[in-house]
Amino acid sequence: MKNEKHIEKVREVVKRACRHQKNYFGGRTWECHILPVVNHSLKLGRKMKADLEVLELAALLHDYANLVDAKKYAEEHHYYGAKFAEDILKNYSYPQKKIERIKDCILSHRGSKKIPHKSLESRILASADAMSHISELADMFFLTYGIHKFGSLEGSRWLRDKLNRSWQKTMKEGKKLIKKDYEIAIKILNKNVNGILRYEK
Repeated sequence: MKNEKHIEKVREVVKRACRHQKNYFGGRTWECHILPVVNHSLKLGRKMKADLEVLELAALLHDYANLVDAKKYAEEHHYYGAKFAEDILKNYSYPQKKIERIKDCILSHRGSKKIPHKSLESRILASADAMSHISELADMFFLTYGIHKFGSLEGSRWLRDKLNRSWQKTMKEGKKLIKKDYEIAIKILNKNVNGILRYEK
């Protein structure tokens, strides 16, 4: 059974970090990334009989280092995120055994780092993170063009490649949930890229 008291405290910590003016990605991060990752994690967790408490806390905290200071921690945010998670959870007297499991989930959630998954929960979190890139397409456009400031063609290529990597990172149980979203997103991005290339010829 989940400890709602701990989860609520962590939820507020993360929400405050999302809303803080120092968050490079803006206050939208809460609704457009953190919550979708939590929801995908719990949906897969229920289906696969995972530890929902570990999953929810890991999903809430997986990008915490980025929220605190993206310029300082972005490249290694999985590593620093695990350390921040331990500090936060220890402050609430959370059991150390579960803290270690949550840290492992956060440490291995980035596909680009190729850190082996030690648990079902860590596999689910990595998949849920990837799924959110696909299911939250409008926000990914904002990330591409509003934050990273890509041009139209460059941005389409960058985002298409990112979504393709996210699709590959998604476990088969997750792919079933977001297959339509993925197909629609890739169709839109390919139309832009291929249409411009045809014009250039």
